[in-house]
Amino acid sequence: MGFITPNDYDDLRSLYTGQLQYLLSTENQIVKGLESMIDHAQDTQLKQAFQSHKQETEVQVQRLDKLISELTGDSDDKKDPIATALISSGVNIVRESSEGPVRDAGLLATAQKIEHYEIASYGAAIAWATTLGLTDHAALLEKTLEEEKHADHLLTTIAQRENVEAAAVSAQ
Repeated sequence: MGFITPNDYDDLRSLYTGQLQYLLSTENQIVKGLESMIDHAQDTQLKQAFQSHKQETEVQVQRLDKLISELTGDSDDKKDPIATALISSGVNIVRESSEGPVRDAGLLATAQKIEHYEIASYGAAIAWATTLGLTDHAALLEKTLEEEKHADHLLTTIAQRENVEAAAVSAQ
């Protein structure tokens, strides 16, 4: 795993490579975070969505490994502190709430924060890959971006129902 040192990003290609390494770290952290979310979610549809996205994320890790290896010869990641913080908020939700709709609503919010971060990160990576003429990279990243958008849409749909259930618990 790498650490950023002064002048790591002297050109767009190195910035792009660093972005991919951060994304790889993010996706690896998400796989582990989703395992916990699956274990702690109560709603069946939510558990299924988390399980499906975990499998999808494992494929995304493989894509990033491939892209980074093409650029650097290996597939090291760079620990992404933002992803770490976002995933930690899910750990806090589990620790600070009881099992049920309220916890599920919190896990949904955490998952959506992560999705939005990924959507922004992949969008930047696609723009840089395109500018650098790496059209095959841009196409793979675009596929992942569409998967992330789909996951966010599914989470929004589940949240609309789950938030009503959580509100009903709070009103009792």
